Amino acid sequence: ENTRTAAGVNSSAVVGVGSSGDGGSGAGHAGCPGRCRCEVDGLLHWVDCSDLGLREIPSNLSVFTSYLDLSMNNLTVLSSGGLSSLHFLEELRLAGNDLSSIPSGAFTGLYNLKVLMLQNNQLTSVPAGAFNNLHNLQSLRLDANHISSVPIGCFSGLRSLRHLWLDDNALTEVPVEALGDLLALQAMTLALNHISHVPDHAFSKLGRLVVLHLNNNRIVSMGTNCFHGLHSLETLDLNYNSLVEFPSAIRSLSHLKELGFHSNNIQSIPEHAFTGNPSLITIFFYNNPIQSVGRSTLNTNQSKLYLTITGAQITSLPSLVCEQLPNLQLL
Repeated sequence: ENTRTAAGVNSSAVVGVGSSGDGGSGAGHAGCPGRCRCEVDGLLHWVDCSDLGLREIPSNLSVFTSYLDLSMNNLTVLSSGGLSSLHFLEELRLAGNDLSSIPSGAFTGLYNLKVLMLQNNQLTSVPAGAFNNLHNLQSLRLDANHISSVPIGCFSGLRSLRHLWLDDNALTEVPVEALGDLLALQAMTLALNHISHVPDHAFSKLGRLVVLHLNNNRIVSMGTNCFHGLHSLETLDLNYNSLVEFPSAIRSLSHLKELGFHSNNIQSIPEHAFTGNPSLITIFFYNNPIQSVGRSTLNTNQSKLYLTITGAQITSLPSLVCEQLPNLQLL
């Protein structure tokens, strides 16, 4: 992401380390902590304090700070209310620190926060009450931590959240009840965890979800109704799992356009496997020990179809394969 664009800041007034700038807003002065890099656009301040070895949040931040980067420092704790005066803050970056927990109230007062980055920390649980008042938050990154627990209600205040990263953690199951509070969610990744089963109705309240990544888990089984309620889903990634049977649950995804389930242990794709997916364009199922595909499985009405079967154990193709797939673009 372009940090200056995200913060809505131009370069008309740049105040760097060791400079005083107009009106005393240079590094070390009110609004721009020492050694940090700052820019000013009207009243709003863009503050970059990344990679400075900081052990605590600077105390002299301007109340008009709209962007604050504290990533790649040595922060171990966030005090409750330590950022509460930053009512104009829209983006907060705390990635790459040593935060193992976040107290309730740590983000109190951040009424306008839209982006919160907490990836690459030491969290073992999603903070239970820290996000309750972030009603305008749209993007939350919790990836690359050690999260194994997602408490019920931890997302209850995030009524505007659109993008959630929970990948590269230690989850062993889909946090069904906690996710049920994210009614506005559009994209989510649970990849690179240790999930072995996706239960029925796991995402039933996520009717606006468009993209779902479940790749690089240990999924062996999926409930027949596990995708029930995903009325808007267009992209589903099940690659690099341990599935032994074709996931029939995808038939409920009427808007699905791209499906990936390559690098699993699926041996056959049944007849009418994609009958519930009239919008499906791209299918990746290479690197499976597939020995049979239902004769009419791919006889669909899509305007375009991209099909990748590399690495399977298929020894022959139906003699009428070209007539059955008149809209095939790539094989």
